[in-house]
Amino acid sequence: MIMSTGLIIDLILMALLVVAIGFCWRLDRRLNALKTGQDGFRAAARELAESVTQAEQAIRQLGRSRDDVGRELQDKIDEARLLAGALGSRVSSMKRGL
Repeated sequence: MIMSTGLIIDLILMALLVVAIGFCWRLDRRLNALKTGQDGFRAAARELAESVTQAEQAIRQLGRSRDDVGRELQDKIDEARLLAGALGSRVSSMKRGL
């Protein structure tokens, strides 16, 4: 059975078409995976930016708290010095009275 040249060319073209469809399918899968990976990267970058913003806010709040605590501590130190001075004066006066 001898095949005609036209039929052989048609079979070769069909085989090439099947191969091209396979390559397109693989390419589509890879492109979708790449797109999904980029979307994940964008989401991770967005979360990182939000985390940095939250960290900056926490650092500013920590600075304000540090300043408040520093002022309160200085007030307590000043008060303790006054009380120590008053107590020292009383002790000295009691020693003189004995």
